[in-house]
Amino acid sequence: MGIGIKRFGGLVSGVLLAGSAFGLDNPMATALDGAIVNYNGLYYGMGAGTNGQMLVSGNLVDWGTPVSVLPENVEGPYESLYRNGVFYLFAQGKGYAVSSAPQGPYSSLRKGDLPGEEMRLFQDDGGALLSVNRRAGSKGEGEIILQRHSTPWKTSGKPDLLLDGRRGMWDSLDSADLGEPDILCYRGNYYLLYAANNPSPRTGLREIGLAVSENPLRLTNVDKVSNPVLVRNAERLARSYNVVLPSGEYSGWEGRFITKPPQEDWKQPGVKLSGWRTGQGGFGYPLLIGDTQLHACRTKWQDEQIWVRREFELLRGTPKTPVLNIRHEGAVQVFLNGKLVYQSATPSIAYSNFDISEAAEGVFRDQDNVIAVQAKAPKNAKYRFLDFGIFDADDLPVEPTIYGLNAPRIVPGPNGFETWVAYQAWWNGVPGTGLDRVFFFDKELVIDGPTTKDSPGYHPPPARPTFSDSFPEDESIEWAERWDFDGGGWMSMDGSMRQNASKGVAKAYLKREPQENYLFETFVRFPAKSKGDAGVVAWSDGEHDLVVSVNPYKKTWEYHIEPGSTMPKRYKLPTAFKALEKAPGMGTTPAPFHRLRITKNGGHFGVELNGINLLPGKPIVTKISGAGVPGFYCKDSGAEFDGVTYTAGWDEHNEYITGWGSAADGTSSAGQWSHFKDMGLEQSRHSEPGRAFKGDLLDQYEFTVNVQTEELREREGRLYGVFPVFADRDNYLQAMIDAHSRELVVTGKLRGREIKPIRRPLKCRIARRHLYDKSTAYSDVTSWVYELRSESIISGLDLRWLEGDFDHLQQEFFVPPDDMVIRYAKLDRGRKPNLWDDGRFYDADEPKPREQHPGILNHVAIREVVGNFVGFGLYVSSAIVIDSRTGRYIRDYVPGEDLGANEEIGDDTSETDTESRPREALITLEVESSYFFRCVKLEDKVIIELNGRPMVEVEGEWPASQVGLVTEGEPCFFNGITLMHLPSEE
Repeated sequence: MGIGIKRFGGLVSGVLLAGSAFGLDNPMATALDGAIVNYNGLYYGMGAGTNGQMLVSGNLVDWGTPVSVLPENVEGPYESLYRNGVFYLFAQGKGYAVSSAPQGPYSSLRKGDLPGEEMRLFQDDGGALLSVNRRAGSKGEGEIILQRHSTPWKTSGKPDLLLDGRRGMWDSLDSADLGEPDILCYRGNYYLLYAANNPSPRTGLREIGLAVSENPLRLTNVDKVSNPVLVRNAERLARSYNVVLPSGEYSGWEGRFITKPPQEDWKQPGVKLSGWRTGQGGFGYPLLIGDTQLHACRTKWQDEQIWVRREFELLRGTPKTPVLNIRHEGAVQVFLNGKLVYQSATPSIAYSNFDISEAAEGVFRDQDNVIAVQAKAPKNAKYRFLDFGIFDADDLPVEPTIYGLNAPRIVPGPNGFETWVAYQAWWNGVPGTGLDRVFFFDKELVIDGPTTKDSPGYHPPPARPTFSDSFPEDESIEWAERWDFDGGGWMSMDGSMRQNASKGVAKAYLKREPQENYLFETFVRFPAKSKGDAGVVAWSDGEHDLVVSVNPYKKTWEYHIEPGSTMPKRYKLPTAFKALEKAPGMGTTPAPFHRLRITKNGGHFGVELNGINLLPGKPIVTKISGAGVPGFYCKDSGAEFDGVTYTAGWDEHNEYITGWGSAADGTSSAGQWSHFKDMGLEQSRHSEPGRAFKGDLLDQYEFTVNVQTEELREREGRLYGVFPVFADRDNYLQAMIDAHSRELVVTGKLRGREIKPIRRPLKCRIARRHLYDKSTAYSDVTSWVYELRSESIISGLDLRWLEGDFDHLQQEFFVPPDDMVIRYAKLDRGRKPNLWDDGRFYDADEPKPREQHPGILNHVAIREVVGNFVGFGLYVSSAIVIDSRTGRYIRDYVPGEDLGANEEIGDDTSETDTESRPREALITLEVESSYFFRCVKLEDKVIIELNGRPMVEVEGEWPASQVGLVTEGEPCFFNGITLMHLPSEE
């Protein structure tokens, strides 16, 4: 097969766009409540709105038939936990039930001292049990608290306040209602997810935020990340599609309306209208959703029906793929130049996108177009609302909108390496459950979503492990073909692998090709009365075994190599581990299964028992470096094993990065490589190329690494990057960052034939929200500064302004006048932003200022700067003329001029500055000093992404390969490195 190059669409608003055949189809077919437990290779989740019913999945996507585990009158929300042999199921605010099996039978509900209805229980890797929850603050708005627990059903001490809503940040735009938290510990950090703003899809501002700290007890508002990590897709689609007619979501539009039946030709263009009024869209009532303002509701509509006309011209020609963007309560009919193009008897309570290209074919006119809409709400309807606009998707797929993001739930993936987040949202106004991947750009948490099947990029469903085994009850002896046995009495019984011999040593080895790096996890049942050891063979090369075993009777665990003369390394089990937790309501139960997880990364081994890291802070460091296979182990004890997960690959960061060197084909490593505690692996030589290789030869895999240069330099001939593929000198791909040309450069060979170099520009635009400044009250903020991932070359700034009254913020916002001076951030290398006066809303050679408009992205002309931050402030350079009624700036004052009605001279004050505030800032980056590479090798192609953006897809059937790190004259750090095997579809 030849080499083909596929480009991911064009650069639209700084995002490379294309539909993907790899898209996870959100929302999932099954709606979940959010409580999910991973046990014995399966996932157990509570159904949304099913009152006490549980579902089972093997892959997080396909869920089985619901089974009732709680009485029907016990409503959610629910929380679930498996710990020390006990399943806990919380019907929040009502009590908890316990069971020895995931689907019960459960005990009757018992009351506990567990306040709140949005609790998420969490055990950290040291075994400490915590919960995060929402509680009502002094003003009734939600705040996030952390509670320590002595047991899952009993709290310890008073809760600690972690987060609350602060005016001036994105998470308190329409209300300070924080809630639905969840927490994750990874690479030494605690990541606290939370939902913010009013939860109703009608208001549309609910999104998922993040706070990060090394200590969960010290999380505060200052640890909040300035940008939400899971955002509605409205802004992305508005930037990607061409706007033919904007809706009123950002700013009002003018139309004609009537609430009594109009004349018959009311929907036709060019007709004379009688009795129609002029109003600003959208139209509706009430103006509040609960206590939250509905910003897009600008004209009151309280009658049963409304008819609205909106005339427009086509400024960019006839739309190729017209998309109706509409939000409506009740039934609706939409006419374009008199033709019905859309109708629905059911409401779309969130803004929704509908492809009308077929219905609108041949309808658009060169001029004098009209879109006419009739909406009808039932007389007793609680809400009335209508707003609409038109996009042109051009060659892009028409994606549904995603609003009302809520209730994030962190879930480990089936292969043991991936992390996923399940969440609630509304797709085109219909509620459902989404599932998206969580990445870590070194230590920066990034959620790859929200997505649909048509979202740009590579978004496959959760990856399967290389091998898994649940020892099905309906098979005869097939299990014996998957394992090699050495001693003992092994048999498959009742859905698990059982070793019956109570004396001597018994082992079972996985029948797989030996690998140097892998994850191996199994659930182990220790016999209740046994005094012996059971565990796993962490590695075996056929001559020697590294054994990790647990002795619950002695409350110890150990590791040793056999055969060998070295004494075993023995440790006490952590106090958080119990062979069987004695929970209230639990009767006599069989011995439970416990999760034992081993990771092998070269000669480094990690060990976890029930999620507790048995060697906190560091792995077992050995001189083992060769390939091997894992297995089961018993000594003077029987045991049962189940829920086996085995995936080839590794996950490493900081000073424990290991195993990089020469390639399997003999290609030698080069350069000077050193380890740093917080920075990872550095290649420090300027004078010669640096390269290092690692990994088993795999046919398909995903390889991710964060690469950071010491300093941003644009010198010619200084490149750095990775080998996404390296089989040998005749079969490889090299992907390099060229800061001088500001390009990603991909070169390589396939079967000895060089591929033509592929170049992709690094230039991109990233969206940022307002950053809360802990040192000031909101009323004192006169500038906005946005932090970047790394030192970057910043060349542009586009701003979408807030407009109108925001009752929650007690402020009215205005689009700034076009002659107001912009101060933007010139940044020193000490990472301290210094605002400087240079630039206006127009380029220097333009004859007049560029007018600022509501609802759109307005360009700010700046010259290129280098820094870790970008920002701007507003000020008027002299005395000004203001509106005496509102205090709003009108123009600069010219001494001696006559003032008009309702005008007066005002001073240059910070109050004037804060009348304008950005809703969204789009920052243009030419090149950055840190890039997160995601490289996916499939059987017939290689996909390369940078910082979450799809860059290139290279078609070709490369043989099984390793991966590599490479520099040419540019020292840099490589950290947060993960590789995982992607098995072929069965």
